[in-house]
Amino acid sequence: MRCFYMNTFSLTILLLICCPIALSSAADVKHIPAGVTFHKDTLYRSERHGDNWRPVWTADDSQITPMCDGSWLGIKYYHNHLYRIIGKPESFSVSDIPNYPDFSGGPGSWFGYGVVSVDGVLYSAVSKTPGDQWSGPFRGIKLLKSPDNGETWYRVDRNGNERKIGPQDDARNEVNPNEMFFLEEYGLAHQKQQAYPFSFVDFVKCGKDNAAAKDDYIYIYSPEGAHAHKLLLARTPKDKLGIRSAWEYFVKYEDSQPLWTSDIHKRGYAHVYPEKSSDGNYFGWYSWVPSVVWNEGLGLYIMVNGGTYAGHQMTSSDKDYYDAWMHTQTGSLGFWYSSKPYGPWQQFYYTDYWTVDDPKNRTYQPSLSPKWISPDGKEMILIWSDAMKNEQGKSHTVNYKWNHMKITIRTN
Repeated sequence: MRCFYMNTFSLTILLLICCPIALSSAADVKHIPAGVTFHKDTLYRSERHGDNWRPVWTADDSQITPMCDGSWLGIKYYHNHLYRIIGKPESFSVSDIPNYPDFSGGPGSWFGYGVVSVDGVLYSAVSKTPGDQWSGPFRGIKLLKSPDNGETWYRVDRNGNERKIGPQDDARNEVNPNEMFFLEEYGLAHQKQQAYPFSFVDFVKCGKDNAAAKDDYIYIYSPEGAHAHKLLLARTPKDKLGIRSAWEYFVKYEDSQPLWTSDIHKRGYAHVYPEKSSDGNYFGWYSWVPSVVWNEGLGLYIMVNGGTYAGHQMTSSDKDYYDAWMHTQTGSLGFWYSSKPYGPWQQFYYTDYWTVDDPKNRTYQPSLSPKWISPDGKEMILIWSDAMKNEQGKSHTVNYKWNHMKITIRTN
């Protein structure tokens, strides 16, 4: 304890001398994370299946989550859909958002990750697969917008123009530069085969309806498509999310402050995750899209993320890296914190292979609820997907559901 106070005092003096702008944010930090405790006795799994759960806290105090490849209410099987959650983690109800565009297969092979609520307006970024079913890597994103809590939806093109889209409108599946917000642009090669930045994204979640945001920007994280362990970051004024020319891209940190550019070719990486496990297994392209939420009790942004292992032999080859069916091992899991939505990020937990209740778990795509956080910030709800095989060896069967449990963030 004595050493802690001395270190805090020294840090304060250093900030006063070298970085006065950062002092206020350092003073707002209430606790420094030091580890995570997983409360497996609180494990909950939904009845029906799906994956890629990433909830946002909306203006009406509900949460809205995307879901991929499932049917949470047993009504229809979707490749991508949205649902509303009402209640507490130990007892909540789920309802449909029926007017969201119908992405249910064939040409509707779209997958959704990033959903954000800002000043009463919902945005959903959906990613297009190369073919008519799951095959990756994604070609780019279509941006959808709802000004009325999910009742009505519009497509927003890269110039901010809006077009109303009903659930069955053909426009929902159109793929061309006039319809897509990003489409096969600014790609890099993993070895020979290219993939694209900002082809699947998630937004920083700043409390209820973005009310806890510290500035007027929305922050968007995305894996670099060809090198997914390298984390991209963009920002845009919150009233210009649908105007791509207003986006700025992270370049690098200078004295822990970000430098931004309007030229996406000059993009850098806000964080670099492991490219492979400590025993040499490589992660594939379908990895490292982070979930970042504001934690009021800690006075910090908390990030959770994980790598999904490549297919086949889990090597760094294009064949393995871009394999359509991964989950050869259970995924990795890590936690990071920052006083700013743009980092830099400090790790306080990481493991190469994370299982929950069975060594056969194949966990992936972890996320955090931005609402289900205790007042002191130490208790949060971790959500994830599981591609665990059944006895016949078929993946995405046994626990391929909404999975969540309570976690405690241990602090210094």
